[in-house]
Amino acid sequence: MDHRNSEKVHKIVKTLDLKIPSRDLNSKDPRHLLSLIFTQWLSLSTCIIQATIDVIPAPPISQTTRLPKILYPDLREKFRSAENKLEEDLYNSRSDPEAYVIAYVSKMFVVPCKDMPEKKKKALSAEEMRAGGRQLHATRHGITDTEAGDPPLEDIENTEGEVVLGFARLYAGTIRVGCSVYAVLPKYNASLGPTDPSNAKYVLTSEVVALYIMMGRELVPVQEVRAGNIFAIKGLESKVFRSATLCSPGLLGIGKNPERGAQSDCIINLGAVNRVVSAILSIWIALFFNKGR
Repeated sequence: MDHRNSEKVHKIVKTLDLKIPSRDLNSKDPRHLLSLIFTQWLSLSTCIIQATIDVIPAPPISQTTRLPKILYPDLREKFRSAENKLEEDLYNSRSDPEAYVIAYVSKMFVVPCKDMPEKKKKALSAEEMRAGGRQLHATRHGITDTEAGDPPLEDIENTEGEVVLGFARLYAGTIRVGCSVYAVLPKYNASLGPTDPSNAKYVLTSEVVALYIMMGRELVPVQEVRAGNIFAIKGLESKVFRSATLCSPGLLGIGKNPERGAQSDCIINLGAVNRVVSAILSIWIALFFNKGR
């Protein structure tokens, strides 16, 4: 791009309706001008998101072929039909209230309390500002909270310390704040079942304290998450230290007095599946290198 192409550059900028200052159009640095044109025409973030949408299939489509291979690592067929409700919900990424809730927590991470959205100051609405003003006026004139008619202002919360969250992917169902779920640890033995005494310490119950959608480094609090999303969950601290599979028979969770025997159909250990895949991969690599020798 040089002075001989200036007319073409002006035509391109005008055709694409780009807002580029005249000083930049007349710049002698062609790389800078190209960067400005491409940034306004097709920004990198927009291109990546659009490419992701166009290339990567949606969860209900991708899980039909990927989940059977995850659950059955030695599967050779391209397609495997579901044999029970659990597999049907997983393969189709169902998110209706009756679908089993299956999420895999791949790791736990720590967030400083000051970075949590609940601790950050938020803009007050006009009504909240008026209520604060009325309370301040009542305090100065010795009027009690009851007489003022407004609730007392909340104390400034402590922003020191850290919060432990789980990084998870929801494969099926809808998980909601306030419900309780099973946290199945990786050492859970599926062949023995959830009621076996040896599995008791590997099947824990946990309440979903909070849910967050992760937008870069920002945490956006939400009340529920539907199948196919990656999210952060609060409430697993001191129970899950590395990874776990979260399970429940539906949107309402496992209830206050869960019966593992009656709810065993929804319990699965995706952590054990991942260990099997890793073991098979390690054996394959070892055989490959030994054969090469």
